[in-house]
Amino acid sequence: MKKLFPILLIVAGIALAFMGINTFQESTASVSFLGLDINASDESGQTTAILYMVLGGVSLIAGYLMYRK
Repeated sequence: MKKLFPILLIVAGIALAFMGINTFQESTASVSFLGLDINASDESGQTTAILYMVLGGVSLIAGYLMYRK
């Protein structure tokens, strides 16, 4: 039971990092039309993606440190 919570934190960290990467990729788009490259980005989507990735990293580190104890 002692090792269950750190493992759950590690799994949650991986899931949050994966969600952050997907959200970041979906928040940007580019179109090429007649030789012109048009880029569009959603700043709130990028902010949310970065938040997911940071929380995922913190969860991974916390889970690892708790598991190591």
